[in-house]
Amino acid sequence: MDRVVRFAQSVNITRLWVDRECIYQRPEDELEDKELGVQIMDVVYGDSAYSVGLLTVELLDQHEIDLLSDLLARSLFTDPRDTDTPQLQPGVDVTAVQILILRILSDSRWSRGWIFQEDHLASERMVLLVPCNEQLNKGSKYRFGKIPGELQIKLKDFRQTVTMFCLASADNQRRWPNSEMLEKVKQYNIYNKKIYAVSSASQGQHYIRSWDDDYNADAGVGKLNTQSGYSKIPSYPTTTTSVLEDINNRCLENESDRIAILANALKCTKRLNTRKGSPLVEPEAFSLSAALLTIILMNGEILANAPECQAGTLPSEADLMSHTLQSYLIACQFFFTPPSLKLHQSFIDRCRFISPTITRRGIETKGFLFNLLPDRQLENQEFESDLLHLTDADRDALSGIVPERRRWNRKLDNIACQALEILIEKLEKLWPGSKLASHMRRHIELDQNPPRSKDPYAYPSTPYVLDAMSALYQALRDDREICLARLASAPQDVEPVALFMRPEPHGWRTKLPLDSAAGQKQQMTKIFTSWDNGRHQYDKERLVSLEVGIWDAQGVRHDWDPQTCFMKSYGWVNGIWAVNGEQMEEYVFPLAGITKETDCGDTEKSSGGKKRKRRHDD
Repeated sequence: MDRVVRFAQSVNITRLWVDRECIYQRPEDELEDKELGVQIMDVVYGDSAYSVGLLTVELLDQHEIDLLSDLLARSLFTDPRDTDTPQLQPGVDVTAVQILILRILSDSRWSRGWIFQEDHLASERMVLLVPCNEQLNKGSKYRFGKIPGELQIKLKDFRQTVTMFCLASADNQRRWPNSEMLEKVKQYNIYNKKIYAVSSASQGQHYIRSWDDDYNADAGVGKLNTQSGYSKIPSYPTTTTSVLEDINNRCLENESDRIAILANALKCTKRLNTRKGSPLVEPEAFSLSAALLTIILMNGEILANAPECQAGTLPSEADLMSHTLQSYLIACQFFFTPPSLKLHQSFIDRCRFISPTITRRGIETKGFLFNLLPDRQLENQEFESDLLHLTDADRDALSGIVPERRRWNRKLDNIACQALEILIEKLEKLWPGSKLASHMRRHIELDQNPPRSKDPYAYPSTPYVLDAMSALYQALRDDREICLARLASAPQDVEPVALFMRPEPHGWRTKLPLDSAAGQKQQMTKIFTSWDNGRHQYDKERLVSLEVGIWDAQGVRHDWDPQTCFMKSYGWVNGIWAVNGEQMEEYVFPLAGITKETDCGDTEKSSGGKKRKRRHDD
């Protein structure tokens, strides 16, 4: 406690929260009070000014402090800012760094489940206190603080640099000691981007341009369709599976506590009752894995359910019981491609179904269903080829614009705004009073002149729409495919109210080439979207934008029947839609190996609803 008080004094903090003292957990206290305290940990650590983690492993040698300082200051790396492909400086003693990291990680705090929750929720506010010999020199490369005998380390810095070191020091991250280090302190966004990123070189000519806040002379229409200035395409899952794995790797006195820890770590708005007397905590009553999966699904996790889109094999009824929860989730991981290369993991963790309900048929959720317009449906054939592309004349006009430095709170520079305005004018020429054009122009105005408030945007959806519009600008300048869409329930002669960009790197899964539909009825490519504003800082926005197919027991269907049909998810699609005043409808997404519809009319059918005894390795 003395160490905590000294730290609080050093940062002028006068109020402390100590779990052991602040959560009712004495024998005479009401169990309900303890349960409420446990379930609100995401608020406690999420709102803290500082959180402190006390280590007992002491550093006694000057060489250890110097080496730790070099690691945290990123002096060991050739480019301290390169988190995508980190490389070590020549002459770095890899073994010595590994020994130092493993020594710090030998502290018992790293193996405790509740401590992981604190670290995860406090995020950048968590400070580690590592005891050291007071006579040693802390140096100046990294700010270890001024508390005598203590090294103050930001957990964020430790996680990031350890993850970078592991990625730079070995090709196989599953081999010891990297496996042990990453098991305890990996930084999800750095690790996931490295492990899951799709190399643009392996995907032909599909690239995503990097955006930079700094002035860039090529911000407008310079070199196009070249690798220069482009990055690997980030496409990876939410952090749910990673968080669950980290929780499972840690020790807990009560196994059922994993339910509350997972809900807190993921900041779930829907919780399960784990109080004493609940059947969920009764031995052998319910599987712990089933409870954890329920938490994940009822909070909107999107799982893959289309076998043709998976590199591996989706779980089936025949092999379902051979899966642990972890292996099931890995097999069903859905991969997302954010519209922007910034804050990509934060964006992906917002990609969730809204108001999901678990039913016998699968996950029932609300949203909008769109049909992509076939190219031949555009009424003005002369205008068709130019509508969703920048012509040579458009590019000449843009090349004459002097790029301006983009303000910190803007997502679009002046050239991007003008390129989008060209598209907007084309839409208005073909469809006077276009809702989609008005929607886009309104958001350009919001980006240029954000309202005066604490939040720079008027509505929670605004930054998401602007991210999609920045991706649209990139697609225009790189001449990538853009498609218009109208609501599936709308007549064929109404204006389109949405546009979507061709998914990269795999392209459309269900869109047929124009000549392949000759002489036959073409199945329209369908997009399912939904949006929820959220209600407060603990109930964040939710976004869905998926290429889907409608199926029933006989196969592919063109129209949705709520009694017999279900949705297959083929991939993430970035786009913009203007549907003010329209009502979302309910759709069902089956669960691989759990619901019958997943088999799509195959002879093997899932019985669903089977209870499973708890396994030691779940």
